[in-house]
Amino acid sequence: MPHCSVCRQSVDRWLPHPQRDQRSEFMRSMATVGSDLTVYQCPACKCTDRDRHLWLYLQAAGVQQAIAGARVLHLAPEMHLEALIDALGPARYVRGDLHPRAGHLRIDAEHLPFADGEFDLIICNHVLEHVASPQRALAEFHRCLVPAGMLIAQTPYSSRLKTTFEVDGPVSADFARQYFGQEDHVRLFGADIERHFHAAGFDGRLLPHDALLAGVDAHDMGCNPLEPLFAFWKPAVAQPVAPVVEAAPA
Repeated sequence: MPHCSVCRQSVDRWLPHPQRDQRSEFMRSMATVGSDLTVYQCPACKCTDRDRHLWLYLQAAGVQQAIAGARVLHLAPEMHLEALIDALGPARYVRGDLHPRAGHLRIDAEHLPFADGEFDLIICNHVLEHVASPQRALAEFHRCLVPAGMLIAQTPYSSRLKTTFEVDGPVSADFARQYFGQEDHVRLFGADIERHFHAAGFDGRLLPHDALLAGVDAHDMGCNPLEPLFAFWKPAVAQPVAPVVEAAPA
C-alpha cells in the first residue's frame, strides 16, 4: 500500500502531476532522470516524489543521523523537508534561496556569503540546472564545507547524453522546455555529471536506488527508482582543485 515517508501516512494512491503528458519528445527520448510525474504528490501532505525519495535516501545513507549537532546549509529548501530536518537538532540550520520565501535568507549559490569551512552539510537540490555557472556554485560549496563535509545536490540528467547539453547565450522559453525540461532551466546534464563534482574537488558518485534502498518498493513509496542519490564530499585531506575559469564578457 502506498506510504508517505514524509508525513508517515498510508494513502490510497499518489496524485499524478497535472502536466505529466507535456514532457517533450526530446526529454523522453533522452530518458531524462528526475521526478516520476505519475506518482508526483502525496494526497495527505502534498509533498512530491522528490521529497519522499530524498528523505528515504538521507535515512539510508546515514545523513539523517549525522544532522544532529551539525551545521547545515540548505539552499532552495524543500518546504516539506525543512521541519523534518530542523527536528533532527542541527547546531545551525541556514536556509536560503536566490528568491527566498518569508523567513529565509537571500543567497546566491554562485557567491555564498559564508566563511571557508563553515558547514558540515550542504543540501542544494535542483539548483545546478538553473545557475549560470555550475562550476562556480560547486567551487563555492567546496569552499564552505569543512574537510569531510558532505554535499547532496540532486539534479535532472540524462545518461544517454555523452556530455552536458547547454548553449552559448539566451534561449527562448520554448527551447528551454523542449531541450532542458523547464523554461527556467539552462542546461541538461549528461553522463559526465560526476565529472563536474570531481573537477570542483569533491569525491563521491551517484548512488543507485537499489544500492541504498534495496527491497524498497519504489511505487509504494512514491519515488523514481531510476533517480540516484547525488552524494559527494570534500576530502578530509586537502587536494588541489582546478581553478574556475569563466568566459570574459562579450
